[in-house]
Amino acid sequence: MTDLVLSGLVKRRATLAGELEASQARSRQIHADLASLDAVIRQLDPNYPVESIQTKYVRTLAPEEFAGMGRTVLDALRQANQPLSVPEIASRVIVLRGMDAGSGAVRRAVEDGVARALRHQRKGGIVRNAEKVGRLLRWGLSDSA
Repeated sequence: MTDLVLSGLVKRRATLAGELEASQARSRQIHADLASLDAVIRQLDPNYPVESIQTKYVRTLAPEEFAGMGRTVLDALRQANQPLSVPEIASRVIVLRGMDAGSGAVRRAVEDGVARALRHQRKGGIVRNAEKVGRLLRWGLSDSA
């Protein structure tokens, strides 16, 4: 029993160490890219206050959050039995997946993921643009879905 637990822990540690190394390599590449951009900005304007450029935070769905988004979107549309807008579908996806409904960043990321999934499924003829209400486009299942 102990050998099995130890084996699992060793395997998990090896995986995490690999993720850490990849993350650190990515971090080094980002630092190098920033240094290059700073150098170019300073070539164009030597007095530009590069240090004062505000950081822009981008929240994207983690791969495990995006995985299966298409299926979840279809589930939400099937359960609704009527066309829904992207924000309406995103609300249902958040509930179906048990995500943090209070986080604006999560909501925006889910809405982006829902929109991508819908566009992809529209190409395959699974969903269609059903109607437009105000500025919001409503999506529905195709007759073939």
